[in-house]
Amino acid sequence: MKQFLERRPGDLKPQQTGEGSLSLAQWEAQWQEFLRIVENPRSGWGVPRMPEKPSPWEDAKAFLASFEQVAEACQWPKEEWVTRLLPALRGEAEQAFISLDARDREDYGKVKAAILRGDSLRREKQRQQFRHFCYQEAEGPREVCGRLRELCREWLEPERHTKEQILELVILEQFLAVLPPEMQSWVRECGPETSSQAVALAEGFLLSQAEEKREAEQVRG
Repeated sequence: MKQFLERRPGDLKPQQTGEGSLSLAQWEAQWQEFLRIVENPRSGWGVPRMPEKPSPWEDAKAFLASFEQVAEACQWPKEEWVTRLLPALRGEAEQAFISLDARDREDYGKVKAAILRGDSLRREKQRQQFRHFCYQEAEGPREVCGRLRELCREWLEPERHTKEQILELVILEQFLAVLPPEMQSWVRECGPETSSQAVALAEGFLLSQAEEKREAEQVRG
């Protein structure tokens, strides 16, 4: 299952056939091996496991995309996806699942949305911790700088993001910051991941306001 975690979602081609492709049984075996490792992380993949090894849930969107491709490769019925995913849930992903109503926990779409919403809130919290850090929270300039460096890495994740992706995160942050309060609140609630998504949402907000104004004028007229 190491290959499963190391692949980017777009690299999985579950429906391929022919030499080099995995059979349904092999996909199923890899998923079961991954679940075994999640439940017993000390076992590793035959090598000593480093304590700081990142969890697959640190990139929930990519992990779920990979899970969906495995599910399709294994031809699992859609109604079984939550049951299949459940043993792999950890940390905030597990808490997001628990927070749902019992009926919603059976709907993979709603489970996925809850997990991604929680992941978005986690990243926003990390951003705010960096931006709102105060000098008084550490002892002396050197420790202040060290804490800022640590908080910034937690937010921007340079080990996982490219320079372009980090630039995009900073631009998105500043774009949201300069929006009018009402528009900013609405766009943030929609959880844009890129500046282009945020721009489209902001433009949609303006269009909806213009439509509401036009309808109000027609009622008065």
